[in-house]
This record gives sequence, structure tokens and C-alpha cells, in this order.
Amino acid sequence: MPTRDEIERIAAAMNAIRPAWAVRSLVTYLERNHATRPYRDLAVAGVIVALDERTQTPKLLEQHGVWWTACAPPGEVSGPPAPKCPKPGHTSYPAHNCGACRSEGLEATAPRDIRPGGVPMPDTVRAHIDNLRRSR
Repeated sequence: MPTRDEIERIAAAMNAIRPAWAVRSLVTYLERNHATRPYRDLAVAGVIVALDERTQTPKLLEQHGVWWTACAPPGEVSGPPAPKCPKPGHTSYPAHNCGACRSEGLEATAPRDIRPGGVPMPDTVRAHIDNLRRSR
């Protein structure tokens, strides 16, 4: 958790990159919205957001993005969680890479009478699979 002095230093660094973002406003914003984050993480993320030419305000810090993954040790990610797939039953998967959506897409396009590897299925196996599909 950064001290007031550390938040002021982060705000000054962001202001040095983006002079239009007033230090006082940045301090207020950081204290209200990010005071519980680790100092190092907030400093790195704040500078990355300030360097992003597409953003107009520091509010980008409230979203998941490279600014949070850049400051995390390998294997860890701090900051807001990645958005999840909004489809019912898929909410444990990331929105950009939903395994359930991919699986459903493959299942819908797969021939019904061919096993993986291209080998035809015996009629009894095909009938069992059809019964399972109907019971869903």
C-alpha cells in the first residue's frame, strides 16, 4: 500500500509523461481508486497507462490490461481480473479465449458418424452418442 508521498511520486511521473494530467488530480484519483495496490505495481501500471497515446484519462488503470500484467511476477497477475465469457455456463472461461465456446463450435461442425482420427464409428456407438446428445 503506497504512502501519500509515494502516490505523489507516481502522480508526478505520470504528469511528466502527460502534462495535461494535473498532479493534484492524479493524486486524488490514485488515492480514491488505487490506494490499496502495491506501490511498485501502481507505479509501473501508472507509467504504462500514461505512455498509452490512445487514452485520454488515467481511468484505464481500472481495466485489466498490459499495464497490470507488466508489473506482476511471472505466473501472477495483479489488477482487475480479465473479463469472463458472458454466455451462461461459460463464466469461468476468459472472454477472449472461451474453451466452452470453442468446444461447442467444434461439436456442431463435426460429422456425427466419424471418430477422432477419421475412423467410422460402429452403429452401436453412434446410437449411444445420439442418445446422449438428445438427453442434454
